Amino acid sequence: MRWTTHQVGAVGLALMLKLPAAGLLAAALGGILPDLFDQRIAACFRCRQKAFNRIHRGFTHWPGLWLGLLALALWLIPPQFSTLAAPAALGLAAGGLSHVLLDMLTPQGIPLLPFTHKGRVSLKLCRTGGPGEWLFLAAMLAGLAFWFRESLLDKGLAGTLASVLGL
Repeated sequence: MRWTTHQVGAVGLALMLKLPAAGLLAAALGGILPDLFDQRIAACFRCRQKAFNRIHRGFTHWPGLWLGLLALALWLIPPQFSTLAAPAALGLAAGGLSHVLLDMLTPQGIPLLPFTHKGRVSLKLCRTGGPGEWLFLAAMLAGLAFWFRESLLDKGLAGTLASVLGL
């Protein structure tokens, strides 16, 4: 999946979870974080592209990592920090989890176990950058419009965005 699709999916999930602005921004970052981690790790090797091809969709794309981070965010962050830290941590973890779930739709899939490329899960519904991905992106945007339909009809796009962001 392309980064745009990942970010729409991540922010859409954060919107449905009713996270505040800090959570939305963190979700946008979390939506691309698994690929950013893979790129940074590959940059440590002499042949970056070969290293990236070898490590991409490995540990950073394991659902257990993001579910664990989500559980830690819910469990470890004290209530007095909940105004900024908790929504940001939840948004980041939710964004990473949405990234992994979206990558599960592609032929390469995601690993069932960490540190291995064996035992992958793939629904093979679309290819990265292909027509299926664009249709899925359009479906996500339509789903968000449906989710917020009452607010969109009452307040319009600008009013809905303002109320979602708490402005």
